[in-house]
Amino acid sequence: MLKGPVNVVRGIIILIIGGTAYTVSQADVVNIFSEETGMSQVAAEQYVENISDDELASFYEIGLDFISYGEEVLNMVSEIDCVNYFYEWETATLTCEEGKSQLNKFGNDEIALGEAYKVLSSESASEVDIYSVIRLIDSDNENYSLEIVVWLFDYSEIDEAININLYNKALLRAALDSE
Repeated sequence: MLKGPVNVVRGIIILIIGGTAYTVSQADVVNIFSEETGMSQVAAEQYVENISDDELASFYEIGLDFISYGEEVLNMVSEIDCVNYFYEWETATLTCEEGKSQLNKFGNDEIALGEAYKVLSSESASEVDIYSVIRLIDSDNENYSLEIVVWLFDYSEIDEAININLYNKALLRAALDSE
């Protein structure tokens, strides 16, 4: 989840992107998060309020985490041997090659999102870069419905990853709406 440079003071969030300070209300973030997730306003407010400071990270740190995870996924893909092995996750609709392809997409999209987050931490970041992160968040969330991803992760892990992405998206959308 986004941290900074972010400051929260009595329901006001100040987000600095590319030298521009965006001031948004926590209520706006909650409203957008509720809209994005389909959660009730109460549930969205509870989710946002329960985010602890130690769960927050800078754009740069988030970017590095996405890149690192994407690289782990791609390394895992490179170790899949479709010729000599049959994997437990293979089905009639998910061949080994298709699983590898889906994991490649997932890993590459994680890296692309990570690189986009890193751009937000730079002095030259612009609104175009914010829109790029939002678009990549949507793409990343779509990947959580890939058959291989659904097979590899628990529903709770998928749900939390999507919610974290949607919280970050809500924060960025609120920043754009604040101007």
